[in-house]
Amino acid sequence: MLPDILRDLRLHPDITTQGLGVHADAEAIVYRAPRVDGPVPGAQWLGQVGQARALLRLPEESKWNGKLLIGATPAVRSEFSLDLMLGDIALQRGYAYAACDKATPLLTLRNPDRQMTEWVDSYEELTVLAQSTVAAFYRKPARRTYISGVSNGGYITRIMLERKPALFDGGVDCEGVLWHPDARHLLTSLPDFLESYPIYRNWRGTASTNAREKAFAKLLDAGLHPRSAGAWDQYFLHYWVVSLWLYGRNLDPTWAPFAHEWSNDWLQDPSLLSAYPWQERRDYTRDRIAAIANSGSVTKPLLSLAGSYDCLVPYAHHAKAYASLVADAGCAHWHRTYEVARANHVDGMLLQNRDGQQPMQPFYEAALYHLEDWVEEGIDPPDSGLVSDPALFADGRGLYSQVAKEELQ
Repeated sequence: MLPDILRDLRLHPDITTQGLGVHADAEAIVYRAPRVDGPVPGAQWLGQVGQARALLRLPEESKWNGKLLIGATPAVRSEFSLDLMLGDIALQRGYAYAACDKATPLLTLRNPDRQMTEWVDSYEELTVLAQSTVAAFYRKPARRTYISGVSNGGYITRIMLERKPALFDGGVDCEGVLWHPDARHLLTSLPDFLESYPIYRNWRGTASTNAREKAFAKLLDAGLHPRSAGAWDQYFLHYWVVSLWLYGRNLDPTWAPFAHEWSNDWLQDPSLLSAYPWQERRDYTRDRIAAIANSGSVTKPLLSLAGSYDCLVPYAHHAKAYASLVADAGCAHWHRTYEVARANHVDGMLLQNRDGQQPMQPFYEAALYHLEDWVEEGIDPPDSGLVSDPALFADGRGLYSQVAKEELQ
C-alpha cells in the first residue's frame, strides 16, 4: 500500500485550512479558527485505512520538524474534524499530521454489528501507515510520534497509550470519555440528564418547587456543574438525546427502545430514552464496555484536560475518575490532569452562548507544548489541578490559536 500512497500524494502550496479549505466538522468544534501565520507547502493524501477514511499531511522537507502528530477525532465525526483545533497548529509547528474517522462516522454505530473496538484497530493501522509514509517521504523516520484528541478522541488517546504504547512517545487527551463497566459512563449519566432536565425546567408547567429541586440535585449528582445550567438546553438539543440513543443502541442493543430509529420527537419528549434502567442493565452492557474499557495503565507521558463546566462528559465522572484509574494502576507519575475552569465540552457552542464560559482551545494548545518539553527536554509539566488563566498555563509560550491571542489580551 505504501507505494500507492506515495504515488497518490498531491502537492499543495498550502496544506493548512487556508489552502485546502475548512470542513464543517472542523468549524463546529472551535470558538474561533486558529491564526495561520503563512502557508505551509507540502503534500496531502486522502484515502482508506482498513474501514476508516483517513488523511495524511506532510510539510515540505525544509518545514518538517522531524515529528508526527496523530489526531484522534471526536464523536463520530470525519477525519477532517480536528483540522482547526489541532491540525493547523501542528502543521505550522512543522509536524506531519494524520487523522482518521475511526471507521464509524455519522450513524455507523446504529448497527450493533459494528463496534467501538474498531477504533483501536483503525488508529493502530493509521499510525503504522503514517510512520511508514513519513519515513519514505523524508527518507528518515519520525524521531517522535505523539497522539492527541478530543472527547472520544481523548478516549482514543488514552486507550492507544494503554494498549499500543510502543507506537507513541506521549499524548494529550482533551475532554476524554471514560469507558469502563464500573464507571459512571455516558449510558449512566445521560438517562439521568434526560429524565431530570425537563422537570427542572418545568416543561409541562406542573412540576412543584420540591420536584424541581430534586431534579436539579439529580443533575448535579450525574456530574453537571451548577453554574453551567445556562448551557444545558444547548447540550440537550445537540448532544444528550442523540448520544444516548446512538451509544445505547450499540452497547445495549437488546434494550427494546434503543432499536427504534432516530426521532426528532425525542427532543420534545425524551421519556422513551430517559427510561433506560442503566443500573439494572449493567450486566447486559458489561462485556461490550469491558472490551473498550480504559485500564489506566499508561507507560508514556499523558496530559489530560477537561472543563469544570463540561455538560456532556462531566469532569468528576470522566477526567477525575480516569486519574484515579491511572493512580490505581500505579502509573500516576506518567500522568497529569488539568481541570480547566469554566470550560465546557464543545468550544463551538460558545458562539451561541458564552455565558461566562471560556474556550478550551488555548489550554489544549499549551498542553501540547508542555508534552513536548516533558518528553524532549525532561521538563516536568505543571502539577495536576485547577487551571483558569491560559497565559499562566502557557507559561510564556507563544500560542498560534486566535482564541489564545484574544483571550490573552
